Amino acid sequence: MAKQDEQRLLVKIATLYYLEGRKQSEIAQSLSLSQSFVSRAITRCQKEGLVKISVVQPSNIFLNIEKGIEERYGIKQAIVVDVAEEASDAVLKRAIGSAAAHYMETRLRPNDLVGVSSWSSTIRAMVDEVHTQNLKANGVIQLLGGVGPNGNVQATILTQTLAQQLNCKAWLLPAQSIEGSMDEKARLMASSDVAEVIAHFDDVDVAIVGIGILEPSQLLKTSGNYYQEEMLARLAERGAVGDICLHYFDRHGAPVLSDDEDPVIGMALDKVKKCPNVVALAGGRDKVAAIKGALNGGYIDVLITDYHTSRMLVTD
Repeated sequence: MAKQDEQRLLVKIATLYYLEGRKQSEIAQSLSLSQSFVSRAITRCQKEGLVKISVVQPSNIFLNIEKGIEERYGIKQAIVVDVAEEASDAVLKRAIGSAAAHYMETRLRPNDLVGVSSWSSTIRAMVDEVHTQNLKANGVIQLLGGVGPNGNVQATILTQTLAQQLNCKAWLLPAQSIEGSMDEKARLMASSDVAEVIAHFDDVDVAIVGIGILEPSQLLKTSGNYYQEEMLARLAERGAVGDICLHYFDRHGAPVLSDDEDPVIGMALDKVKKCPNVVALAGGRDKVAAIKGALNGGYIDVLITDYHTSRMLVTD
């Protein structure tokens, strides 16, 4: 067969497949060819440059920045959402929450145990956006004490709501996030109700976490689950830039409090690091240092953030 004749057949097959949308079996039948011949021909068309496939990237999709974050920090995936530079905090959190909800709906497996760091308004935005019909998880477990000193139980409600949406059991952590003393923390962690939940932290398949900064969020202030000035000053002196589950780390990701001086009841940073899939929801320029610290510490597998924050993560 002459080269021109061969190319003519390849182009014919490619035209029927790519431009007319014909199935390989239909092309094989119409041209009296075997389906395996058609399949090989389609592959050859790409290899030999007869067909060039391009992906049209809309202006509000930022694959290059996502790839830059993934390569720089060695994470599985970065998801960057498009928001206006002057967007309000509420709009920012809703955009990140919506992207996180889509991630959950498309990645979650029926046997997954989902952990949630529940004192987070961004995670709350995610829960508001989750729309599942046939999705079922193995369970939703609270990764941070969910009772505020003033009786606030929004974190517990958030965990229960997500469990209802995922048609599974909720494991609630019946404790405050920050206990009044190390003795009180030890007493609670030894109680059967708290110990049972904490024992399941090692079984978490997907952990949904927020990333905090030294200045407590409004949600934490309302709940009462935040450090007073003396402890905040100590954290700052030790170089704390952010927290996951209220466990603080420095710009390198190293914990700034030892186990015997950390009064928080929640998933510890070493367990966060060991979790197979940690999805962090965080955005806003005030969180850049905290996000970098969490990335440097190796706590994050998937980061969902906004465009303007993402640009600062890939520049020094």
